[in-house]
Amino acid sequence: MSTVNTFKKRRNRLTPEEKTSWEENGYFIRYHVFTKEENEILSQVADDIAIGKIPFPTHRIFQNALVRDGKVEASGIHAMHSIHQMNLYSPKFLGRTRDSRLTDPVVDILGPDILGLNSLYIWKPPKIGLGFPWHQDRWYTQPQFKTETTVGTWTAIDAADKDNGCLYVIPGSHKIGILEHIDLEGSQQQEFKQAVGARDEDGVAVELQPGSVIFFDNRILHKSTVNNSKRFRRSNIAHYISAKAERVPHKNYMRPLMWVRGKIYPTLSEGVYRNPLPIAESEGA
Repeated sequence: MSTVNTFKKRRNRLTPEEKTSWEENGYFIRYHVFTKEENEILSQVADDIAIGKIPFPTHRIFQNALVRDGKVEASGIHAMHSIHQMNLYSPKFLGRTRDSRLTDPVVDILGPDILGLNSLYIWKPPKIGLGFPWHQDRWYTQPQFKTETTVGTWTAIDAADKDNGCLYVIPGSHKIGILEHIDLEGSQQQEFKQAVGARDEDGVAVELQPGSVIFFDNRILHKSTVNNSKRFRRSNIAHYISAKAERVPHKNYMRPLMWVRGKIYPTLSEGVYRNPLPIAESEGA
């Protein structure tokens, strides 16, 4: 089947309303995209990694910063924060990253040739799940790739609301360019920086039911808040980049990419994988 025909036959492509929201606000939301059973499959894989039933590169696994710093005691999934590069090592997460319910809309934004930039699973456990400050995901990838933007998809595994630490976005902030980001105090700064100039009063809460997805421009300012509830606020996140982007040589680290759909171009061919990596190989990736 040709790329052109595949492009025309996509069932989950952008609606006119979503396209307008994307251009004006930098995001749009789709409700009831994935079922409870589909999300439970991912959750079981992530939980099994957290408790050591499934091997996974340890340098991709992050504990809750309060647990890591010895400020609170917790174990198992209650001590977890996130796992990165899930689609690089897990067939189940790779399948989700390639699901047309996520990628069809991305094609309308980035074109038919797409690579997986990152895939992560976040727990945000009850009472100790930390929020993260205003930031732009593009700030982290800008030194490594030449491209206008990348696309993030954030799927709610549990209900996400103001009480358990939902996302907040600043509509239209994808138009202002990439802001300066500075360090935070404590070990949390290992994962996120603080965008300079972002204001809480400009933020809009994104409250989602399980299985719903927010698609967002990676230049948009967003944050999350502390989980004050007795519930988890789990989420699955997949980021996408155009296969036509260019890689910027980096002396210390080459961010791995996963083929999602379409063609692979010479500008990003190095460090692109089609199948999940064996753990022994991925430890050195």
